[in-house]
Amino acid sequence: MAASAIVLRHLAAALLVLLPLAVFAGSTQSFTLAAGSHPGSRDRIYKVYVPDGLSGPAPMLMALHGCQQTHDDVLRDWGLVAAADRHGFVLVAPFITSYDGLRNTNCWGFWFDVHRREGSGEVEDLHRIAVRVESDFAIDPARRYITGLSSGGAMAVVAAVAHNEYWAAAASASGLPFGESAASVSLSGRCPGSASFRPVPQIAAAMRAELDDTYPIPLMVLQNDRDCTVVQPAGRNLRDAHLAVFGDAGHDTATEALAAQRACSPVFQVDHGCEHRIYTGDGTAASRSIVETVFFSGPLNTPDPSDTDHGHYWIGGEHGRDGRWAIRRGPSYPDIAWDFFVRHPRDGTGPGAPPPPGAPRISLIGPDPLELELGEEFVDPGATATDAEDGELPVTADCSSVDTGSTGRYSCVYRATDSDGNTSTATRAVVVLPSRPTGPLCTIETASPLAHILAGRAVVGARFGLRALARDDGVDIGFAWDTWSRVRLYEGEPGRWYGREPQGCRT
Repeated sequence: MAASAIVLRHLAAALLVLLPLAVFAGSTQSFTLAAGSHPGSRDRIYKVYVPDGLSGPAPMLMALHGCQQTHDDVLRDWGLVAAADRHGFVLVAPFITSYDGLRNTNCWGFWFDVHRREGSGEVEDLHRIAVRVESDFAIDPARRYITGLSSGGAMAVVAAVAHNEYWAAAASASGLPFGESAASVSLSGRCPGSASFRPVPQIAAAMRAELDDTYPIPLMVLQNDRDCTVVQPAGRNLRDAHLAVFGDAGHDTATEALAAQRACSPVFQVDHGCEHRIYTGDGTAASRSIVETVFFSGPLNTPDPSDTDHGHYWIGGEHGRDGRWAIRRGPSYPDIAWDFFVRHPRDGTGPGAPPPPGAPRISLIGPDPLELELGEEFVDPGATATDAEDGELPVTADCSSVDTGSTGRYSCVYRATDSDGNTSTATRAVVVLPSRPTGPLCTIETASPLAHILAGRAVVGARFGLRALARDDGVDIGFAWDTWSRVRLYEGEPGRWYGREPQGCRT
């Protein structure tokens, strides 16, 4: 029985390879960067997703896959494509393509000295890819961001240190501190995992030796406390080393620099006890962050049969997908990380950045971005402004560019001025989307569980990979290799399939 279960699990993994990539509203292009002349350079494949309706220089987010993943996993499962559509940024997904040294499949070489030094190896190739994207697309130089999972998260940290003169901010998901060795990853195959970490002062010294710019690059650390592959001391060490390097003498520890803590938001279905903590240069919430942490106690098991069930994954949120080392339920990494990024442009003056000292603080009411359908009436939700001396202040809004008669991305600009003449501005994005098609409220497909899996409407999951689960709400629809039963699935939104009839499908 155990042997047959193992066979079925591997067959399930093979079936998942047949599932098609999702189709998105924008455009995805594939490129190859030829190897450079620097040591350790190789040809690198990368893909660029550009949302429809971008105008003017846009932010850029580079997202690095983890071990045993590819750039296609990033685009399909992580929810970043939908985030790019909502927030209006260019998404860059490099593929390691080939590599040297002893390592797991498709791991970025964060522990090799040649790959973590400016002008050398993989970190320099990633910088070259970003520069190439800037030459091909209109990118805002103040809003260049990088993130990644596992070895990709560790490499995002490497990039933030080796090229802190270039990147505006970084986010590491289940990543590791700069200068760590391969021993920092638990390879025992058991839970809880075990690993060896370098002391924080040693990490901080390695960072200082590599830095060539004084810019205190903000870092977000996302970490599952129950992760058995990259175990939790990694997240705390990332936080503490970054504070030691970039905090001032009175605010270079977690206790001194803590400015705020709150529940994580947004989350999809469950928060896993997630807590979001903000650490700033002076310990006040009004200042730019040095580090922000998102720590939670997530599940070990995941729906994908090829996963290791070690609590090691990216959480894509509502618009993500249960895939290889990726799940949907929990704190929504795309939205939490993007909120962090938008608050930390490199020049400190972009949307969401703290106001200058003494200037009013503007808070938007309602969603940002605000999404409307073509032809839908636009009503400005408004904003509020406060000032330390004047209290509440009036806010003026300029939404004259918004045209709901044409699809595209528009903006409302809010201004407030205090009694000393200090003026602050804030911007809300307004996205006008095509009207939803009329006719049947939902597409309904009736087929066997196996047929649903092969068509991409369901995935293999549950214990031993024996069950078929509706792709987007996880409803168990039967035995995965059942070809005789007839099960109904609902397409609640384009490309999203549910076992329970969504409310919007009901007349």
